[in-house]
Amino acid sequence: MPADFGDITAYHRHEASRHYALAQAARDEGDLGKAEYLVETAARHAEAAQEQQMAMMLEPGPSIAEQTPSLWFPEQQRSPSAANRLLTALRGAGHIATAIQQSLARRNSHSQGLSLR
Repeated sequence: MPADFGDITAYHRHEASRHYALAQAARDEGDLGKAEYLVETAARHAEAAQEQQMAMMLEPGPSIAEQTPSLWFPEQQRSPSAANRLLTALRGAGHIATAIQQSLARRNSHSQGLSLR
């Protein structure tokens, strides 16, 4: 298979037309199963040629070094900073304290209306 991107597109187009011709010959001979297989193969080559042509028009992507993960130092999952964790804990404690305070206030308001005497 060729190494130049333009040659790759030409190769797939050539293979697609060759398989379409073989499919037509198989259909003419009455071998419909072979013809269907060859048409599917030709369609795959035509699709590959189109994808290759589209890829050539796009800007080049990130370098290979950026795409491959580091073999020596695997990237660790980012965890929240200590400050963020502390703020979350304080917010949670504040919510709990507020809920307890409201619960106690409701309990006291109900008991003030009732007399034990």
